[in-house]
Amino acid sequence: MKKTEKKLDIDVASSDIIRMVMQMNELKTINEVCKMLNMTSRTVRYYEQCGLIKTIRNNKTSSRRLDEENIERLRKIRFLRKLRLTLDEISAVIDSETKAAEMIYGKAAELKAEIRTLIERIGWIEEVLAVAEKGGNIYSVKQELGQPSDNTEKLRIAAECTNLLLERRFSELKPYLNSDMKMLPPDFFEAAWNIHIKPCGKFISVGEQSVDGNTVTNRLVFEKLGVVVKTEVCGGIVAGMVLQYFKETESPIQGTPKGEKL
Repeated sequence: MKKTEKKLDIDVASSDIIRMVMQMNELKTINEVCKMLNMTSRTVRYYEQCGLIKTIRNNKTSSRRLDEENIERLRKIRFLRKLRLTLDEISAVIDSETKAAEMIYGKAAELKAEIRTLIERIGWIEEVLAVAEKGGNIYSVKQELGQPSDNTEKLRIAAECTNLLLERRFSELKPYLNSDMKMLPPDFFEAAWNIHIKPCGKFISVGEQSVDGNTVTNRLVFEKLGVVVKTEVCGGIVAGMVLQYFKETESPIQGTPKGEKL
């Protein structure tokens, strides 16, 4: 009886070893994955530090490896990074194709707003260059560009949209939005609120507004973090909204990784 039990124990141990070897053969080293996906090992390790992927290591001396699930996550990360999503944004949507699609809708609206602004600036530059070629005074072109304009309507629209977002009255935002933003999924603003505003804690106050071209900035102070809402207002219509975090003693930084485009 004892011999049978001993043989059974050996068979079980052998099966475990075989299974482990087979599993290790299915895994790929970081260097192998980097060659597959055209990434650097430093980037892969950074993604692991951020909690986006997990590597497997059997002991302290063995090299780190990745299974197919995490390799696929790396493919998704690479794809979403090309679409200008930050790592914080990717972390929030990588496990949900629906959330990822909503985020991409927002990025499309952001790019279109930037393109409109660039086209407007190119038009100004071309006018100035045309005058310069004729030997005219370039500062005489569109004097209003160098003068403060009446931003009352922009401030009003941005304030109302920020208030509707803050109070979660998302359905009332629609009349203010341009055609691109109206195409966003019905629960897009609800999802953005839950992901980016709800974690900031209890709402405290609204700060001062500021205007830079077509962009109106509203500062919202919460218990844990502040939120800057940047509203792009063109011709009385909202072309985009950006959320950025800030600490009460800091100013929001353009392009911060915590930025989220609506």
